[in-house]
Amino acid sequence: MRGRHFVERAIGFVGRLARGLVLALGALVVGVAIAGGGTQARADVWLLDPNTTVVHFSYDHLGVSRQSGRFKDIEGRLEFAPTEPERGAVDITIKAAAISTGVVELDRLLRSSDFLDTARHPTIRFRSVGVKPAGERMGEIDGELTAMGITWPVTLKVRWNYTGEHPLAAVNPAYAGKWVSGFSASTTIERSRWGIKRAVPLISDEIEIRIEAEFVKVN
Repeated sequence: MRGRHFVERAIGFVGRLARGLVLALGALVVGVAIAGGGTQARADVWLLDPNTTVVHFSYDHLGVSRQSGRFKDIEGRLEFAPTEPERGAVDITIKAAAISTGVVELDRLLRSSDFLDTARHPTIRFRSVGVKPAGERMGEIDGELTAMGITWPVTLKVRWNYTGEHPLAAVNPAYAGKWVSGFSASTTIERSRWGIKRAVPLISDEIEIRIEAEFVKVN
């Protein structure tokens, strides 16, 4: 009888121990899952600073020189975490009529239906669909560029210049606690893909685009 009682007690102990190990293992798995989820940085929201952002474009003029212009009225939103820049996303809108070459007559022509047709298509939009690292502080942003009601894929080559408290915070209290991020980007497009074909090839189809952008973190 004593032997039978001892065996029953041993079996009960082993059963309780097994249940305890299962519960402990379950808690460990849940804890690891929660901790793993916590390691993914939550992307901060940043708004484009229109006063320190510019989109430049340049083109070949008759094989004689390269001429250029820029867009001045730009707004946008960035989702970005410095620890995981590849998870970022950006959405930029440009007012097409805000094109400026420094020549009033040329600006008027570029706004006309022969080129940007800004009366019918008032905005140009770039929306990212993916970010790929390409070296230290370098990356490529794949996105969709919509102009003239037409959308084509475009890839921006991007350099991440800075993220941190505004550099002027050390000398001007008005900037204290204000966080900024800055980027430089470039790409080349063929304007004819968006239906802008006038004067090709005398005026080059290829347009080089350079972007200097600063964003302010939303608190």
